[in-house]
Amino acid sequence: MSKFNYKAKDQYGVNVSGEIEAASSEAAASRLKEKKYTPILIAKQQELFSDFFEKYFSGFQKIKLEELIVFVRQLSTILAAGVPLLESLDAVYEQVQSPNFKKIILGMRHDIEGGASFSDALSINKKVFGAIFISMVKAGERAGILGEVLDRVANLLETDFDNRQKIKSAMRYPMMVISALIIAFAVVITFVIPQFSKLYSSFKTELPLPTRILLGINYILVNYWLYIIMILIAIIFLLKRVLETEQGRIWGDRFILAVPIFGPLIKKLILARFSRMLSSMLKSGIPIVEALNISRDTIENVILSNVVASVKDEVVKGSGLTEPMKNAKVFPPLVIQMVAIGEKSGSLEAMLSKVADYFDRDSDYTIRNLTPLIEPLLILMLGGLVLLLALGVFLPMWDMVKLVKS
Repeated sequence: MSKFNYKAKDQYGVNVSGEIEAASSEAAASRLKEKKYTPILIAKQQELFSDFFEKYFSGFQKIKLEELIVFVRQLSTILAAGVPLLESLDAVYEQVQSPNFKKIILGMRHDIEGGASFSDALSINKKVFGAIFISMVKAGERAGILGEVLDRVANLLETDFDNRQKIKSAMRYPMMVISALIIAFAVVITFVIPQFSKLYSSFKTELPLPTRILLGINYILVNYWLYIIMILIAIIFLLKRVLETEQGRIWGDRFILAVPIFGPLIKKLILARFSRMLSSMLKSGIPIVEALNISRDTIENVILSNVVASVKDEVVKGSGLTEPMKNAKVFPPLVIQMVAIGEKSGSLEAMLSKVADYFDRDSDYTIRNLTPLIEPLLILMLGGLVLLLALGVFLPMWDMVKLVKS
């Protein structure tokens, strides 16, 4: 939202002036016309330092997923009761606690007053609401079932939230083990090994290889820590820039799907969401080609999004869903059989819902067994580091005992 200074004439031809808050000069003009003012001049105010400071740091105040779920659920309930959209936003606005989210809702309300659709108002804050939310709202507006679609969006968001909480819970133990290991490693190479080095320096003997490795790590960290931080920042920055390109996204998404354990899990979660959305849109009367197009836009993985695009292209040519899904080699045979049965029996929406349930159960099983699946890798890492630390500390002690005896 920006502030604009304006000069206008009212309905009696009297000159008026003042300031108005809007998303753009066009939105400001629309708001003035609603007041029966004829705009003469609309100029954006120069941002003061405090305004710039607030605008810049508001980007770091992320909207929590829980707040978004409550917002969508409340808005869906109020719209289902027959309340107009603007009044529904006013009612939800009063319930929101986050000041940053309140500003976003107020801005959307002003945009809708200025003639924008709800999906257009959401698109201005795409980073907050996401492509899935915006695409489904757009489809709901076309079909005239906005309240019903918002209810389904709330269900999808709640499923995403539950999956995130389950993954966090499953990863808590491995992260604690890795954190403790890193702290122990840092303490040993920072405080313990250098003291041993001073002690052994009086003996004219070469230190064992593990000890020299730990001393080398200590030397690099102590003397070049600033350069290490700068190199890490540069790598992160370059990686981010590369992933923003089309080819970079393809490489990144392909790598994510290839990661053991987590890649297949992400694939299951995405396919579950895709199946659920496609089923919901077909139940709402949206044509299958348009439903596939919307579903493709909401998939956040380029590789899987391209698979859905190829399925859509085949459907446009007159094919059913079964053959393109089979040729894509992404969907399990059981899923393809269920879709085939759904197409033959005329119950494709119900079958797609069952496909989503299948992927949900499969991903839930993987999440619940995440810790046992990671444990072998964790034990391997733990054993390697403990072995290095033990050899680095105890081998010189044994050598020193031999020297003393001799």
